[in-house]
Amino acid sequence: MLDDAQRRVVEYRGGPLLVLAGPGTGKTTTLVESVVDRVERDGLDPEQVLVLTFSRRAAAELRERIAARLQRTVREPLARTFHPYAFGLLRREAVLRGEPQPRLRTGAEQDLLIRDLIRGDLEELGADYWPERVRAALPTRGFAEELRDLLMRAAERGITPRRLAALGSAHGRDDWIAAARFARQHAGATALPQPAADDPAGICRAAVD
Repeated sequence: MLDDAQRRVVEYRGGPLLVLAGPGTGKTTTLVESVVDRVERDGLDPEQVLVLTFSRRAAAELRERIAARLQRTVREPLARTFHPYAFGLLRREAVLRGEPQPRLRTGAEQDLLIRDLIRGDLEELGADYWPERVRAALPTRGFAEELRDLLMRAAERGITPRRLAALGSAHGRDDWIAAARFARQHAGATALPQPAADDPAGICRAAVD
């Protein structure tokens, strides 16, 4: 049973709609019923519906709940996570254009590239542009993972190296300024010919482009 607020969401047929709700308030139920309503009341083909979510577990739950409510199966998954969907779009475009298909670089491959770049910096330039408090951690796997996460978060938010450096200056984060310099170097190293090998954030950015 839906409350009045949920019912308004389910019956909405306008443009983009932002729904704000806290944990345990029935967001997933509202989403499921919105899909079901469009299929049953509007006659929409279930394979024309796309639900995007952040985790594989959430996507699997949504697929199961929607299929159970519709009491049917569909060939295409109704719910996906952002990165695989974006990757699928890029692969489809590559096939249509007759171009080599992109390849998703794994987290381990990304970390290895970052560690190789840092190692090269240490051998050729030294570690002076990194804050002293992090220099001892530069060769470690943990630092590479943290740096990769920062670069991915920046890419997801459209923050360029120049913007990252400006934010570092504004907030007194000298480590962000150093990371911005590294980001420029990283971008040059990953600007490879097709088929592209990119990280998940880069895949999403390329799909939007």
